[in-house]
Order: sequence, then structure tokens, then C-alpha cells
Amino acid sequence: MFAPAANVSAAACSNSFDYTLFGAREHIENLHPHNRRGTGGLRDGMVTFAQHVPGREKPWQEWTVPAGSGAITEAERLLQQDNRTDIYVSQAAFQQRRSISQLTVIGACYTDLDYHNCPRWKGRKPADVAGAVVGHLEDAMVPAPSYILSTGRGLVCVWLTELLPRVVLPRWNAVQKRLGDVLEPFGADRRALDAARVFRLCGSENSRAEWDRRTVGMVWCQGSPETPVRQVFGTLADEVLPFTHAELISLRAERAKRKAEGNDKTAPAVRHTAVSYWESVLTDLQRIRAHRCPEGALPEGQRDAWLFVAGVAISWISPPEVLGREIVALADEAAGWRDSETKSRMSAVIKRARQAAAGQTVTFGKHEVDCRYRMKVSTIIEWLGIDPAEQRSAGLRVLVDQDRKRQLNTERTKESRHRRGAKDRIQQKAERLSMGGMALYLQAKKGLKRDELAEHFGVSTGQMSKAMAEARRGMTE
Repeated sequence: MFAPAANVSAAACSNSFDYTLFGAREHIENLHPHNRRGTGGLRDGMVTFAQHVPGREKPWQEWTVPAGSGAITEAERLLQQDNRTDIYVSQAAFQQRRSISQLTVIGACYTDLDYHNCPRWKGRKPADVAGAVVGHLEDAMVPAPSYILSTGRGLVCVWLTELLPRVVLPRWNAVQKRLGDVLEPFGADRRALDAARVFRLCGSENSRAEWDRRTVGMVWCQGSPETPVRQVFGTLADEVLPFTHAELISLRAERAKRKAEGNDKTAPAVRHTAVSYWESVLTDLQRIRAHRCPEGALPEGQRDAWLFVAGVAISWISPPEVLGREIVALADEAAGWRDSETKSRMSAVIKRARQAAAGQTVTFGKHEVDCRYRMKVSTIIEWLGIDPAEQRSAGLRVLVDQDRKRQLNTERTKESRHRRGAKDRIQQKAERLSMGGMALYLQAKKGLKRDELAEHFGVSTGQMSKAMAEARRGMTE
């Protein structure tokens, strides 16, 4: 029934769905897998569910449950109720509420294809369109998705990856944008590329779809339907982000060689850019708010400055199409502002982000630069009144002064040396003193020269001289 695992260019699946193979449980298990990094499988974060129920005072109902078995139980409960229409689930997990600023982990890339808006594909069977999508991706030299769902009037293509922290969001956003560009002929929705997106739950029903297509289900997969292929994000990003044809052929050949040798362990690349800087700033802003206000909301007098800086940070890491929603959610959480008040206070930040997305620039010095706001670390520290003691107690990593920055660099260097198996300075000195003492003993007893002692201990003559000198000083102190 399903497309073969190895042949991503094979025909799409049948139009009849078998929900015992990929139902609500499999959907949640694949989107929100267990964490295998030393936590006993436990996951941080909450999964968001939502349902649109016409006739209620607030038709859009949204709630969260803990990631893991709680999310699976909730998904299955929703499909057992009488009303199974228009049920959605988040593609990522969050601290409490669904917003990019509270993102804890994401394990997939995705695109929402509204092919019913495309004259060429309108009215075609979902499986036929899915097959065309896979062929189009192959022609564009973009990896095939892990699975494709029919959502009633469109398709959702999902590339499962390992669990990723928010720090990789800049590169993740770049991959999302590229996937949307490649699949534009199939009606890729550019408003549905952000990390706080919800899509329809497998097994639920689309109230706006034709009767024979109203149930959400898998129409194509790579791997088995229960466990579709999960890709390494670094590898996926390398293949999705633009290269010349020759570069991509070379890249794939090199990666195939590494994979054949069992060495394909590509990790998310760390790139220090304006976007990654602002992601780090936003993380520190959340830390300082949690440190000052464990209850959540900022007190009067601290809200305006904190939210302006946070809004600037989000404008660099959030797609402009959802920036307003993200800032409104953060302002409600951190200050309790009404939507209208937030939009009024933050209108300049939102306006500049939209101008930047449209390609507008401003002159800075002698250069044309992105028109979004920029702020130095020292300015943010001054605005928010973050003193050195608070920098340490809140665990800040970017919003720190020069003294704290030097300390953090020293700590990182020590941690790096430790990971590489290097010995700390105290241990090195103790071993050097021991070697120097033994060398002095051999020199006195056997008359060995420095070169002979260095050869005996397997060190350079310089190291030997230093060890013997320290040992002599130790004897006289």
C-alpha cells in the first residue's frame, strides 16, 4: 500500500488509508519521540492540541499536555470523542504556551501544500499529487520527506530529524524557507513555515473537505509507515540549502563515502550570525525574567524595556508572517498587555521586520544594512540594569560585561580541554614534579644527562629541564 522505503521516486501510496498503520499514536510518537540523551526517555516541554468548534463563544480552543505518553493519550482520546473534526497538534514542544519564544525542542521540518489553490493540481487525488511532489523534490535534488499526510484539501510534507534545541532555529528557518521555495508550484503556504505551527492530527476530519477526502491520513512514506525515516538535521540542511549543481554532487559523493564507512555523524552547524546572536539574547532575556520574576509577569517599570529588546530579538528569529502573533503572545505572558496595546507599543519593531522581509535597507556608516533594530550588549545591560552579580546568578551567557565574558571563556576552554581528555593544570604540575624528582634521582645515582633523561621519560629536553627545575625548587621550599 505504501511507497517502498528505499525508492523515494516510486509512485505514491493508494488513496485508501489504513489508520492502523499510521494513526494518532504513530503521529505523536514520530513528531515527539522519546529523548535518548541520558534522561530515561523523559522529555521536557508541552505539546499543544487545538480544535475549532463553531458555535462556541471562542471557536478556537487550545490546550497543552506534557510531551510523551501524555500527548499520545490525549490524541487517542480526541479521536474517540463524537466530534473528530478540525483537531490540530503542534509540530514542536514548548515550555508552557505555543510560541517561538517558549520553544524547547523541535524534531521535524515541514511544508503545508494548499494544492487545491493550484489550477494544475486542483481536484487531483492526494496520492497522485504526493507522487508528483516526491518526483519534483528528486529533480530539485532535495531529499524526500519522511512522510506525506493528506489533510483534506492539501498535503503536509514532514522531514523527521533528531530532537533539536531552539539554538538551531536560525538554520532551521533557512531550511524551511528553502523547502517552501522548492514546493511553491504545489501551493506551499509561506505563513505555515514557523516553528510554532499546528497541523491536523492524523485520523481527525477536515470539516471543509469533500466527504471522501475529509479524513486526515498518510498517503506516502519513506521507510515503514509506523516508523518513517528520520534524518540527521545537519545532513538535511546541507542538501536543502542552495549549492551549485557541481557542489551538491560533490557533497553527496563525500557524504555517501562517510556513510559507507559508518562515519556520517553530521551535527547541526554552529554559525555565529546576527540571527544566532539574537536567539542567544532572547534566551538570556528569558533567564533574567525567570530570575527576577519566578511568578512570570514583569513588574511595572521593567516591562517596556524588556519587551522592546525581546521584540527586537524575535524580529530576527521569527518569520515576518507570524511576528505579530509571537510578540503579542510574549507581551501577554510577560506583562499582561492587551493585543491592541502590544501592537501599538511594538509597531515600530514589527514595521521594520516587515520592511526587512521586503528587502528594504538603511544606511549605517557607509553601508546598506538590514533595517531591523540592532542593540549592543552593553546597551541592553544598561537598559535592563543587569549588574555583575545578577549576570552570574541568572546564568547569563551573552548579556554579560567584559569581566564575566573572560570568565566564561576560561570555563569554556577548560570544558573543551576536559572533553578532549586533557588534564587540568594541577594534575599536570603534580605529574611534572613527580617526573622531575625521579629524574634528579637518576641523575645523581647513574649520572644520566638531560638528553638521556628526556629520552628515558619520552619527553622533550625542554619539558625535562622544566620538570627538574620545579622539583629542585620544591626541595628547597
